Amino acid sequence: MKQSESGASSELLRRLPQVDSVLASPRLAPALSSYRRDVVLRQVRAELQQMRESLRRGADLLGPDGPSEDFLLEETALAVLERLARLEGSCLRPVVNGSGVLIHTNLGRALPCAAAQEALSSAARAYCNLEMDLHSGERTRRDVTLEPLLQALSGAEAATVVNNNAAAVLLVLHALAGHNAPDPARREVIASRGELVEIGGSYRVPDMLRSSGCVLVEVGTTNRTRISDYEKAITPATAMLLKTHPSNYRIHGFTEEASLEQLAALGRRSGIPVYFDMGSGYLAPEGRHAVRLPEPDILGALEAGADIVSFSGDKLLGGPQAGIVLASSALIRRLRSDPLWRCLRIDKFTASALAAVLLEQMRRPEQRSPGGLAEQLSADNAALRSRADELAAQLAAACPGWSFAVLEAAGSYGGGSLPEEELPSFAVTVQAPGLEAGELEQRLRRGQPAVAGGFIRGSYCINVLALLPGDGERIAAACQAIAQQS
Repeated sequence: MKQSESGASSELLRRLPQVDSVLASPRLAPALSSYRRDVVLRQVRAELQQMRESLRRGADLLGPDGPSEDFLLEETALAVLERLARLEGSCLRPVVNGSGVLIHTNLGRALPCAAAQEALSSAARAYCNLEMDLHSGERTRRDVTLEPLLQALSGAEAATVVNNNAAAVLLVLHALAGHNAPDPARREVIASRGELVEIGGSYRVPDMLRSSGCVLVEVGTTNRTRISDYEKAITPATAMLLKTHPSNYRIHGFTEEASLEQLAALGRRSGIPVYFDMGSGYLAPEGRHAVRLPEPDILGALEAGADIVSFSGDKLLGGPQAGIVLASSALIRRLRSDPLWRCLRIDKFTASALAAVLLEQMRRPEQRSPGGLAEQLSADNAALRSRADELAAQLAAACPGWSFAVLEAAGSYGGGSLPEEELPSFAVTVQAPGLEAGELEQRLRRGQPAVAGGFIRGSYCINVLALLPGDGERIAAACQAIAQQS
């Protein structure tokens, strides 16, 4: 007579192998020779616990009497090996960026130039003077090597660097108007309703203000805020006037906003610091014929009179993830004295790569090292079309039974920068017999190497805008592996 499901589950629970039996399985011998025993042990225990929970929930049984003890032992060992493989697969690994997004947040944002790559490699190979003054031998600050570069590049009186621009915003608010404000009676920060932005990862300006201990005073409306709105809101409790660049969206139509120049003038008249969170960190190129982006410029923000300016290092500046703050010496000293400054500090890799990028920005364009965001942005239509034609040929040679076509396509800056600006590009559409476009995208994304592509009118495609040298061969190899499996 067939056992009840609960009775069968209880029987199977008794048949589950012991931890020592699984560890002694020949299947796990290679894993035990590669990994620490305690690491493997934890995976064994976790797998057995998951099996127990599944059985208690009435999981499907294999046959009327359930699987044998030997079968359960074998399956458990295989499952542990899969767990270990997933641990290795969870590490960061290279991805071919065929999305057409240059500053792709999910793929690591801006690609560093060759000089920054070398700086990162050098920092990994040896010790460095991260917090040591080599002249005196004394301990110093982590931003001490970066401040003079930022001063020379921007003309700012002083500068500091933390681990991202959200951290910079938190530090500025906390130290100057929040929990650690110099005057506890002045906590109010005036901001336009049209600039209370949310960016990726649920970062919201109002939440940042509250968490730093500030009191948000909203002025104007979503689409129209005048300088008079700020002026009317100023009280003896006002600590700061905040302007935030809405880098990831635009409001059109019946709109108005107070300019940074107007806010700076109001701040000077009222004795209140003006903070401009400009986000992307665009440094406009020099020269009468240089192509400039429709984005606030670092130098322009300082010239407009902002007392404090902060921006990201890993967006339009083309560097590593960092939050850069430019201000007067007195304000920067205040930031450095805040306990958060140490909590948000950068490491030697960020310091090394950012220094290399800043040095590159100081040089004339023709003297800069190759690679990186600047070189990607300089690719013209002819070069991109040639790149797409070459990729299509490589794919056709690797997968003879597949179909490929080169199409005009649009790329983008990404990273919350210039949301309405399209970059002209080309894409190669890929059609594999017997595979839906979604299935093909999934297999390439999960493959070796991983390929991140997109879709054009329902067809899977690879945009060539962000492709790097050698990526064509990598994509062809990934497609060929899928073709051989089909």
